[in-house]
This record gives sequence, structure tokens and C-alpha cells, in this order.
Amino acid sequence: MKAAERILRVFSLALALLALSAASAAAAPDRDPKPHADGVDAGASPLDMRSVTLGQRGTQLVMRVTTEGEWAPADLSALTQSLCINLYYGRLPTPRSRVCLRDAGEGDAGVAFTRLDPFGGTVAGGNVPAATTRPDTRSVEAIFDPSAVHLGQGRYSWQAVSRWSCDPAAPCADFAPDNGNVIAQIRPLAEPRCFGAASRNPRFRCVNSELRTTVTPAPIDAATDPNAPCVVVSETVPFTCQFGVQTTRAQRTIAVIGDSHAAHWRGAIEVVAQARRWTGYSLTRSGCPLSTATPDLEPTQRKSCAYWRRAVHEWFRRHPEVRTVFVSQLAGLGVRAPRGRSSREYEIQGFLKAWRRLPSTVREIIVLRDTPVRGDETSLCVDRAMRRRQRVGQVCSFPRSRAVRRDPAAIAALRRGMRRVHLVDLTKFMCSPKLCYPVVGGVLVYKDQTHLTPLFASTLGPFLLRSVNRMYGTMRSRGS
Repeated sequence: MKAAERILRVFSLALALLALSAASAAAAPDRDPKPHADGVDAGASPLDMRSVTLGQRGTQLVMRVTTEGEWAPADLSALTQSLCINLYYGRLPTPRSRVCLRDAGEGDAGVAFTRLDPFGGTVAGGNVPAATTRPDTRSVEAIFDPSAVHLGQGRYSWQAVSRWSCDPAAPCADFAPDNGNVIAQIRPLAEPRCFGAASRNPRFRCVNSELRTTVTPAPIDAATDPNAPCVVVSETVPFTCQFGVQTTRAQRTIAVIGDSHAAHWRGAIEVVAQARRWTGYSLTRSGCPLSTATPDLEPTQRKSCAYWRRAVHEWFRRHPEVRTVFVSQLAGLGVRAPRGRSSREYEIQGFLKAWRRLPSTVREIIVLRDTPVRGDETSLCVDRAMRRRQRVGQVCSFPRSRAVRRDPAAIAALRRGMRRVHLVDLTKFMCSPKLCYPVVGGVLVYKDQTHLTPLFASTLGPFLLRSVNRMYGTMRSRGS
């Protein structure tokens, strides 16, 4: 009997997990750009296009091409057989650049970019850093940053063209769309309407009924999601990785400093970096904020933290090109104040002293107020509400008074005399005056008790960008 009960419990749990997974999958909004179908124009050619996609998802461009016939990357040639997308800026009647698929060797496809003069002549060109995959022998997908193909914020249009040699040998071509161009626009972040933080935009009320019971990503997936992508530059202390646009295309160099709560902000800062064409370095260490105050850690951890802090300041001396620094850290980590000193003031002064030690080449220090903390029981509530298809954000909300903690760094940023220090507080996108929410605009806010999911962090990006633009002035509409 006991064995039968155990089997029944396991079976019930499996059904519950399947139901939860199915609910999450069914509710997930379509975040992909729209494909454009193209009829059979020249069925004799393997490069006759059947579907073409070029559009933005998040901060990146997604390019997909599906053809009538099979082909290999080695078959592509700039002179005889090619698959390209022509890019048009503003109202210019001729393409000013071209993105083409290329042979990357060993059976892989790559992406090439060519800048054109008003008469179609080549001005410059090069390979595009892109994540390229081939679902089958008729299709290809490439994902890359808009800046890699000289696209900045604003409007552009495109038309795909494939060329090949007909029989008898003569140039032939297929266009998609056949008549006219696709009008498109590069935005700081491309997501469904009212998705994530956008649903709490203070400038206007944003409601999308399709997101009421959705939760993206599913909690089981969010728990293991890494932070926003960052390419490792150095594995020696202070452990550096790079994000944002390519260094050769960057208009400014920035850095993100702090503990794991600085790292989870990288999704939002990536949006800012792409929009303003910045390249960024991430220097973070769990449990170790950039401060001179002694953290309340075990002796070995305190020693490692002190070493990391010294390495960070030394790194800045070697990188005078860094003009802007974003800092953030877990509020309430705790410090070991000297006897007779106020822990609160000691902690505040620790941040002030550390910021003053940054070189004068750092012109702005942007302090991101720490995020609210969810309750211990929130995760179970989210799972239960998802199974019941309830409005998770409302059903599982928790008191703001418990979630929003005193942030000594935010207090320090408001002290007089800190002219290059600016405070950004985005709490209103996670909380109302009385409540905080685990799901906002269909997006799961937390991956664990204190860390943001990368997806929700990215939806905060346009609002962080708004604050940054007020500091630096509105960016140019096109920076190519």
C-alpha cells in the first residue's frame, strides 16, 4: 500500500510539473520579429527565397532566410551566388549598406557587411560578429548587434535579394519582398507591448490583457539563467568581461562595479550601452561591494574582498578611457565597524571613500539603488498561481515595507559634495507605494530571493536609458 501511495505521489508530482510547464509554454508571448513570405519566383534556383526575417528581438537583430532548395555555405560567392539584405536609411532611394551570408569555413555560415556609396560602389566592408545557426540545409539564422551593421536608433528599411547563375549562364535574382521595402526601426529594446517594466511606465498607462496570466521565463528555468552575456577578457583578479558594442564602434567606455547585485543589472545596462553605442567592462565579485568598509564576512572572504578592491582601483589606473561607472550592491550585507563607531555611518563613508578613490578620468558614477527582496514563500505562491492560471503578480504580491531595505550606497549618493555621483532608483517599476510584485508585465522579476532575472532587468533598460539621457543629453538618432 505504501509503495502504491509513493507511486501515486510521484505520478501526481509529474503531472503537476507537466501542467506547469505546459501553462508556461502556452502563455509565453511571441518575442520574435515577423517573417515575410515570398512565393516561388524561380524554382530552378536553390536560392529562390521562401521566407525572410530581419527584425529586432531585445537589443539584437535577428536575420533568418529560408530558400526553396538546399545549399551549402561554400556555394555562396559575391560574384555568382549570394544571399544578401540591402539596407536603406531614411528616404534615400539607393541602399547604403548590405548584409550578406558568407562561407565561414568548415561548413559554417557567417555574416559579412559592406558599406556602399550612393552609386552602389563599395566603401568598406568586413565580417560581422554573429551567432549563426542552420536549422536545416535550406535555412539559416544569424543574430548580431545593430551597431555591427552601422544601424543606430531610428528608422531604416530593407529588401532581401538572392543572386545566382541561370542556364545558360546569366545573372538572375529574386527579391523579397518583390515590390518595395520593409519599413523597420531600431529601438532601445524590442519586446511585446507592455512587456515587463513597460507595464508600469509612469508616463502613461500600459495594459496588455494577453500578459495577465503569463510568466516568462518559467521559474524552473529562471533559477539557472545566467546574467546578460559578457565576454571574458581576463580571468585574473579583478575578473573582467566585456559587453555592449564593439570597441571599434564605441563612442564611450563604461564599467560596472560591485557584487552580484551589480552583475544582475547588466541586462539593463546592456540596453543603455547598445542605444548609446558604449562598450562596457564588468568587474564584479559576489559579496564584495566597492567600498572601504570592512564587510561582515569570514576572514578568508574578507581578505579576498580586500584584494579584489585593490585590484579594481589598480585596473582603473590602467584604463583611463573609462568615463562612466555604474555601481550597485546588495543592501544589508553588513559591515564590521570599529568599536565606538556607528555601523550605519561607517558603511556610508565606506562608499564615499571608495568612490573618491576612483581616478578623475571617471567623470560620472551612477549608483543603482538595490532592488527589493521577495519573501521566502513567494516562489511557492508563484508556482501555485501559475497552475491555477491566476494573475500571479497580484496574487503573490508582498509588502513594500518588508521588501525595500535601506540602501547605504543610495544614501551616500545624495550626500553633498559628490558632484560626479548620480542616483538612479527604479523601484517604482517593481513596487507600488504599498506592494511589490514577483511578476510584472508577464515577466518574472526574481530568479531567486534577491536577484533579478536577466529578462526583467533588460526591460528596465529603456527606463535606465531615460535617466542616463537626462544626464548626457539625448543621443543622436543615428550614430553611424
